Amino acid sequence: MVKNSGIDRTLLMVSLLLIAIGFLMIFSTTPIIAREKFGDSFHFFKKQLLWLVLGLMVFTALILIKAPFYLNQRLVMAIMVTAFTGLSLVFFFQKINNTSRWIRFAGFSVQPSEFAKIALVLYLAMMLSRKENDVNNVKNMGVILLPVAFMEGLILKEPDFGNFVLIGIITLVMLFVAGVRLKYFVIFFALLIPLFLLLIHIDPMRQERIKSFLNPEIYASGQGFQALQSTYAIGSGGLFGQGIGNSTQKLFYLPYAYSDFIYAIIAEELGFFGALAVIALFIIYYLRGMVIARQSDNPHTYLLVTGLVCLIVLQSMINISVAVGLFPTKGIPLPFISSGGTSLLGSLMITGIILNVSRQRKVVFGND
Repeated sequence: MVKNSGIDRTLLMVSLLLIAIGFLMIFSTTPIIAREKFGDSFHFFKKQLLWLVLGLMVFTALILIKAPFYLNQRLVMAIMVTAFTGLSLVFFFQKINNTSRWIRFAGFSVQPSEFAKIALVLYLAMMLSRKENDVNNVKNMGVILLPVAFMEGLILKEPDFGNFVLIGIITLVMLFVAGVRLKYFVIFFALLIPLFLLLIHIDPMRQERIKSFLNPEIYASGQGFQALQSTYAIGSGGLFGQGIGNSTQKLFYLPYAYSDFIYAIIAEELGFFGALAVIALFIIYYLRGMVIARQSDNPHTYLLVTGLVCLIVLQSMINISVAVGLFPTKGIPLPFISSGGTSLLGSLMITGIILNVSRQRKVVFGND
């Protein structure tokens, strides 16, 4: 008997656990800075809660949709056009920290690049899985990657170098999974590495970040400040941590302790084992996601789920690597956990699509 397999409960529970950890840490890290900036100790917590309500509504809808929208070519292309529109609109709003990354309305900020990454994976899964598109045909590949290059250009113009790199990695992962020959990857890297070095060379800020990453003590009062404070937080946590609410680095020592560097506060308050548990949850997310990908019904959904799972896991790897000092500082949030409504909504959308694929899977059961 052939039946739908239902949603993957393990992936669902892992996602909910990560969200719960995120709210616990936002509750712990934000009261003082929220009271100082907004006169309300629960400003960040309540705002994140509103985004969670919206996110869970979208999440549930994505799981329950019977007709898989991600297989509809017209709809996927419409999503891509919407993503490009959002990425273009950011330049009409006031810059924050010399960057144009947000669309602001009614007291809320939306970061279009978070949704653009999802749109990109939907697009690449569709294009790379079509039989008429030979992924090893240079002309076909050029046509497929043209929108990717356009998206990268808009994100670089913001500028958002972290998401620029992340989108490049995701694209290469999906090309690899789609079966692009090794010789083309050699050509890609031969072109991308000089481009990457050039982009660093022409931007003094990126140069400073690289220098501070290599010698954080020398730049302790400038670009190396966040990285050093983050390692101090992680080191002071020990095995079992200082306890929820007892972080000292969140007291205006570590900038963005509730968002980009929330993992450092997890390590400080929950210790090595708490920090390790978060990594374990993301590993389980990856493993369950890849099981869903392998058991999917066609190459399209296999590519789609693989890309979405890698999008979540790569973001978590980059964020954690920055916190522990393995990567230069980048504004990549920790999925499900960092304070930031757009990031939370994006993570829930990704997981909702994956669970929809899981729900649509056909599994053969033996007769009773």
